Amino acid sequence: MNWKTLYFGHMCKDEVLRCVRDPEWQALRIAMKGSTTEHKYYSLTAWLKGRDYSREAQVQVTNYVTALSRGGLIKPTDYLD
Repeated sequence: MNWKTLYFGHMCKDEVLRCVRDPEWQALRIAMKGSTTEHKYYSLTAWLKGRDYSREAQVQVTNYVTALSRGGLIKPTDYLD
C-alpha cells in the first residue's frame, strides 16, 4: 500500500470542514470503521477514482489519512515524502 498516493498536502481547516460534511463521505467513513487498514486503503483509493480525483475528494481522503496517522494505524513517514 502506497499511502503517499492518498495524501495531497496540507489543507486549511475551513476547506476540510466544508468537504467532510458530505453525507456520502460520512457514510463511507462509517462503513470503514473497524475494518482493516488494507480495506481502508482500497476504499479511499476507490473513492478518489470514483470522484475523478476532485479537490473535494482529495481533501476528504487526505484528512482521513492524517487521522489514521494520529490514531497510530499508519506513520507519517508512510504518507509524507
